[in-house]
Amino acid sequence: MKKIGNSFSGIIGGIIFIIIGVVLLWWNEGNNVKNLKTTAEMSKTVINVSSDKIDPQNEGKLIATNGKVTNEEELSDSLFNVTIKTPLLKRIVEVYQWEEESNTDSDNHTTYTYHKVWKSDLIDSSSFNKSGYDNPTTKEYDDTEYASTLVNVGAFELSDEQIRSLSTEGVYNSFDEAKVTEMNYTVSGNYVTNSKDINKPEIGDVRIQYVYNNSTELSVLAVQNGHSFKTFVSQAGKKVNRVMDGIKSGEEMINVIKTENKILKWVLRLVGVIAVIAGVAALFKPLSTIASFVPILGGLVDMAVGLVAFILGLAISLVVISIAWIRFRPVLGIGLLVVVAALVFILIKKSKSKKSETVNMQVTPEIPEVKENNSNNMNVTPEIPEVKENNQDNNIQL
Repeated sequence: MKKIGNSFSGIIGGIIFIIIGVVLLWWNEGNNVKNLKTTAEMSKTVINVSSDKIDPQNEGKLIATNGKVTNEEELSDSLFNVTIKTPLLKRIVEVYQWEEESNTDSDNHTTYTYHKVWKSDLIDSSSFNKSGYDNPTTKEYDDTEYASTLVNVGAFELSDEQIRSLSTEGVYNSFDEAKVTEMNYTVSGNYVTNSKDINKPEIGDVRIQYVYNNSTELSVLAVQNGHSFKTFVSQAGKKVNRVMDGIKSGEEMINVIKTENKILKWVLRLVGVIAVIAGVAALFKPLSTIASFVPILGGLVDMAVGLVAFILGLAISLVVISIAWIRFRPVLGIGLLVVVAALVFILIKKSKSKKSETVNMQVTPEIPEVKENNSNNMNVTPEIPEVKENNQDNNIQL
């Protein structure tokens, strides 16, 4: 009875999943249309300019430029006397903690497993299903970010927003060991840690890493604003202010954005469809739970429910996407409906023609039967000599 009760209580969760999936699918299609309009608008309006000199005539226009990075400022973190000349420096503090994972089987029985991980964010162990897996509730040190105040790409200055968006692929490892020891930490590779053995850490141990931007050349896609940049806002309402590593043209940067948008679109579509299918499966779960009391029947019903949930969930998702297309891209959406209607009409027409052919084939075999019956009919027999006589009279013509 408990299994049945759990399956029925899961219906509420199923409804929630369906709503989340439908909302996500709807939002994703609208967002994708905005992204398409934005990249199309940028492709038409972007101006590729040199970073060697600022042209006042491009003020307020969307520009793409690139060049060498110039930064004379050193950034420091006094905690461990870390100092480096870079546009951006980050301190990342991770704590060794317990993490809970749950797994629910076909009988709706949930098991919980626990394993240890390094995490920057603290994991709240008070919500764990089992006791005895306690995590620390505070971090000794917080994550910190340091940004330079003046970074140039050629003659242009990067805005603070752009500087903080830079990549941080460089890893700092030139630690002041005296300072590290003073803090009761040790150096271990690219980390400083309070762990006695970083290869065998204990719950609550801390490791700290410093990463920084080491770009030598950058490309910028944004609106020219004096000697700096500001965010581009498209007519569709999307904001673009991008800085990328390396030398890229405006078209290349826009293509990168297009690729990112495509990936995001399909990932969200997949997540939305899975959410809807999972929700529908939860609605039908009571049927498979009840049927599970009969071993053979339970397996068959479970398979049937899974198949129905998949087909129905996929159908709901496609309907939502189709309606969203009509809402956000009516020409394409209506065009697709016309194509679908035409296909349905053709299928129906072919189906009718096949039926008529079948009927004809059923009638045709009756003809020889009529001939055979008429072969002994006195009205039919005289026709043969009549034809022969006509042919004889016309032998000369032949």
